[in-house]
Amino acid sequence: MERFSDAARVLRGHRLTVGGLRSRYAPLYYSLPQLGIIVLLLIGVWLVDGGSVTIGDVVRAMSLFSILTLPMEILGYLFQEMPRSVVAMDRIDGVIAEPTETQSELEPEVGSSRRANEIRRPVVVEFEAVGFAHVDGMEVLADLNLRLEPAESVALVGATGSGKSTLVSLLAGLVPPTSGEVRIDGRATTTLGPEGVSGSVGTVLQETFLFADTVRANLTLGHDVGDGELVAALDAAAASGFVAELDEGLDTVLGERGVTLSGGQRQRLAIARALLRRPAVLVLDDATSAVDPVIEAGILAVLRRPFDGDNQVDRPTLLVVAHRLATIRLADRVLFLDGGRIAASGTHDELLELDAYAALAHAYELASSDSTVGDQAGGYG
Repeated sequence: MERFSDAARVLRGHRLTVGGLRSRYAPLYYSLPQLGIIVLLLIGVWLVDGGSVTIGDVVRAMSLFSILTLPMEILGYLFQEMPRSVVAMDRIDGVIAEPTETQSELEPEVGSSRRANEIRRPVVVEFEAVGFAHVDGMEVLADLNLRLEPAESVALVGATGSGKSTLVSLLAGLVPPTSGEVRIDGRATTTLGPEGVSGSVGTVLQETFLFADTVRANLTLGHDVGDGELVAALDAAAASGFVAELDEGLDTVLGERGVTLSGGQRQRLAIARALLRRPAVLVLDDATSAVDPVIEAGILAVLRRPFDGDNQVDRPTLLVVAHRLATIRLADRVLFLDGGRIAASGTHDELLELDAYAALAHAYELASSDSTVGDQAGGYG
């Protein structure tokens, strides 16, 4: 928050400076054409009085000047906007210049013992001396060492800006570590490639994206999935109830970005979509923030069980970025992230002995008691 406040303060200062300059020079800029006509009229009167030109010549000159006024204003506006356009173009060029992933780059490294889709389950996730810094050099994570045991459910807790989302992005392969190594089943994410990581790690973010298409299409994303699997995933995400109540069920067309659904319903569909892939590691980055706490507890209880009955090998390793005490208490282990480092690890009750964690837990409890979540629809189906 302090970094954000400093940046906002600098931006406010620049905005005030620009506003002051515009208020000073804008009236002069817009009055110049009118001043030019007045000067031209005065010169014309003087020349007509001397007999050098006729009144018609003066009128013609003033008309031509008026016609040129608009193009000159447009030219001035062009020069005014050019610096801003150059900066915007530099940003666009930066995106275009990003390397394109070819099919060969998406394949696992030659000589790898296992392909990405052959990763064993349950898996061990390891962060070894991992660090991450932004392009401007600002360090987010430093010398982070972490091991997630097979089929373990872990709650990741920390204040805003502590590095939780960055850690999730590293595990999901969205960004590479600046230093150190992230390993899934003993293999570095950099060697698995984008396809390998996405095939092993299912990530559900707080802001979900749904297409203006049917519920079925949003869940399968073009893959051939049977109705039985769809219903099982919807059941696990406590979404089958409200989906069944839709006019066309699975074939109901949703609005753009799922606008016809509530926030909690959209999040539950996103969880079901991730479960259909049967990921070895499932990451929920505040993915149940809009879901009723009772429904959320049911979802997390289901996620801690194997996908396929009593088959423990099929149980995913679960990492949850949590902001609710009920969610934190359900986890096998809690990681307390502070200043880009893991400050403590243990159960919720064990970590309450730390003043910093206790204060954060108290803040979460107050936030939960002050807020009401309106997403009650759907039940567990």
